[in-house]
Amino acid sequence: MSDQKESQEKLQAMFSPDDIEWRIQRAGFAGDKPWAMVVPYITARAVQERFDEVFGVFGWEVEFKDIVSGNQITGCECAISVWFGDKKVTKWDASENTHIEAIKGGRSSAMKRCAVQWGVGRYLYQMDTVFAECRQCIGMRDKHYGNVHVVKTKGGPDKYIDWAFPPLPVWALPRIDFTEYFEAVKAAETKESLSAALGQAIKAIKSAQDTEARETLQELRQMKMKELDAKSDQFKQQHLSELEQQAQEYARIIHGMPSMTTLDNAYKKHCGILANSADKLGVSPASSIEYLKSEYTKRRDVLTSKEG
Repeated sequence: MSDQKESQEKLQAMFSPDDIEWRIQRAGFAGDKPWAMVVPYITARAVQERFDEVFGVFGWEVEFKDIVSGNQITGCECAISVWFGDKKVTKWDASENTHIEAIKGGRSSAMKRCAVQWGVGRYLYQMDTVFAECRQCIGMRDKHYGNVHVVKTKGGPDKYIDWAFPPLPVWALPRIDFTEYFEAVKAAETKESLSAALGQAIKAIKSAQDTEARETLQELRQMKMKELDAKSDQFKQQHLSELEQQAQEYARIIHGMPSMTTLDNAYKKHCGILANSADKLGVSPASSIEYLKSEYTKRRDVLTSKEG
């Protein structure tokens, strides 16, 4: 019995908003203002994945029977069977064919209805009336929200409503543990790895529509950016120190040059080396080169006085 109860809980668990689709139940215009009443439903793909997840790909089966009226297929019956040990349990439901891809759509609809018999997505029937955010548009291609519905009018031209999928209410959202995503953000050691971790977390949180998790992620992001910036500043100071040490070594070489020609050549050579080193370290060579220039000037003044 405990296994059956666990299977039931998994079957009846809430779906991610990505697995929920919406369709218009009724729509129209109140004066010039469009309105659209919408209802949610699970996709056939989500049904298949849920049964695969709970029973395994070999632990359940689906069967379809056409409903025939006269010489036409008008609908479809669907049966979903699962095994509990050596016992097979089957539940049925049916649906009329749809207007688009009639037989395929009828089978898909029958399967989703049959899944509800098992409790899959049944909680969606508890939702209150939902009105979608919408606007009047000029045609099927005039999409801002992403979905266009045609409203037939008596004695006049068709009207078009562009509407958006509404968010699910909090109670209809799956409970997701974001610990793994948050830990990945905390463990990021570079801004590149942080960006990747944030991307994965944002996808999961957006899917779950979890406002609290979104706020937590924002706080983690700010904290981690400060940490990485501080780490970057620390490395920058370390690299600048390394560059200064190089410049001091090159200054000693310059002070050993016996003539103006060797001095000029040594100065140009070591300025180039400093610039290349700075580029590799990701810092500016300006202060080190300026220091080397001042030492070069001192040595040039000494050589000039000797030649004079």
